[in-house]
Amino acid sequence: MKNEISRCKGVLFDLDGTLINSEWLGTESYNYGVQKILNRELTESEKQFLVGKPFNALHVLFPSLTERETEEIIEETLRYYRKYHLQIKEYAGIKKMLQSLKDRGYKLGLVTAKLKSNAFKELENTGLLPYFEVVMGKEDCIEFKPSPVPLLQLAKRLNLKPAECLYIGDQPTDIQATHSANMISVAALWGEGNYERLIPVKPDFIFEKPEQLTKLLT
Repeated sequence: MKNEISRCKGVLFDLDGTLINSEWLGTESYNYGVQKILNRELTESEKQFLVGKPFNALHVLFPSLTERETEEIIEETLRYYRKYHLQIKEYAGIKKMLQSLKDRGYKLGLVTAKLKSNAFKELENTGLLPYFEVVMGKEDCIEFKPSPVPLLQLAKRLNLKPAECLYIGDQPTDIQATHSANMISVAALWGEGNYERLIPVKPDFIFEKPEQLTKLLT
């Protein structure tokens, strides 16, 4: 693994639950949209399933949704999200970690399944946007995690080979996508990451604090 780390030139990030504490709002927003249109709340397992997933995941939970119902749920979900998005903050130690990596010459990129406009607003509000050379949102992705495609797209836009990249995320789908992309995987436990859910997918590293990532790459 030391040889792989020495080849690393780019550090790629997930957004929600990894850099910013937005997962709670995403879950509440989905629940609000479903409750408003379908007149019922999401179960705990349904909420967990939707964490970090794009809107097309609604059809997995509700296969009989009409196009109109889907549009209305999305509209209500986004309305709720935008009402409270200013409450989203970065996790402790994130800015210091990003600055340290940038100072050391690493290329920094980010890919998320959320709308690009929302991602940019949250990065601007938290002061994280200037650290990233490339930010990819839902509109930029051909496929979504656990597919490796969005990670490979991001690496290409940074002019990096997959073997030169390390990817950090908080969900099993992040680690699965990283392995499929032949990148180094880091599971982040400082946010929404859960050890019991992440350990079965065998991340290369599991870190409880952002500074552990900085130490790894120094």
